[in-house]
Amino acid sequence: MSQTTTEYQSSTSSLAAPRPALGRQLLDLAKARLRGVPSLRAIKRRLVELARGSEEAIYRQSEVAQKNLVATWKQLQASGVILPLDQVGFSRFSEFEEDGHLLYLLTLAGSTSRTVVEISSQDGRVCMATNLLVHHRWRGFLFDGDPVFVREGRRFFASHPATRSAPPVMRAEWFTRDNVNHALAAAGVPDEVDVLSLGIDGNDLYLWSAMKTRPRILICEFNNAVPSGLALTIPYRPGFSFTTLPADQAMFRSASLAAFVAVGRRKGYRLVGMNALGFNAIFLRDDVLAAEMPEIPASVLDSNPAAEEVRRRWWPRLSQLPWIEVPPDGKL
Repeated sequence: MSQTTTEYQSSTSSLAAPRPALGRQLLDLAKARLRGVPSLRAIKRRLVELARGSEEAIYRQSEVAQKNLVATWKQLQASGVILPLDQVGFSRFSEFEEDGHLLYLLTLAGSTSRTVVEISSQDGRVCMATNLLVHHRWRGFLFDGDPVFVREGRRFFASHPATRSAPPVMRAEWFTRDNVNHALAAAGVPDEVDVLSLGIDGNDLYLWSAMKTRPRILICEFNNAVPSGLALTIPYRPGFSFTTLPADQAMFRSASLAAFVAVGRRKGYRLVGMNALGFNAIFLRDDVLAAEMPEIPASVLDSNPAAEEVRRRWWPRLSQLPWIEVPPDGKL
């Protein structure tokens, strides 16, 4: 390991403490149902208010740390050093280390519209877009199917010192493959954006297949319980919600990594990485960082211990359910 890489890894430690794995897939269903309890929402809002003072201090510290980090990355790039994505991750607002992944790729590739779109943003406090909005003053379009999340998110961005003068657009929207392009256009989303985050745990692949918006970077949640060699998605139902599934079918949602790869290739995208737990994939448009970030195969998922454990527990049950096979040409 070079000295510059060692120094770089040390500098990232000040951004955020690592977050433990939470058994995320198993908790999703319970958290979604608990959101409907009014008293729990009130408690959550109060805790957020109490934490606001500490958030101000973290915000100021992270501003400086991220500027220094970007400067270091640019120096390394100028020297011909391209770091692997597993060395650049950190979490500021993302649930795991994706804030670092996105910021690094944007440091290398630059930006065009400085616009980020997130579909399933919840209230914005834990999502992929917020680091770019808060620390880099991007324009944002955030969507969630729950109007309570949208209302709380508007309150959060309106009160944050970085975004209160120009908060992101936030809308309560239930996307289908038939309305997704109209809904995005009606909100003012341009045809080309720098980043799109997609993670609705449902008809994700159908939405991505139907979208006219062409992000330079796509980050999407896939179903890592499905073996990497199978290109599968759930049957399309406009009103699908995984919260209505029986407990033993709670992971019958979204699509496999190989399915996203097939649709991505049809649309001109390649897989370049994923998060450490192996369920958020990062795709680059083929004209972005073609030399620096080559395509990786879906089979890299097979060496991920977290994904292997999810597959071991879930696939024997899920394999019997009515999946739809996605053909190699990616046409749904």
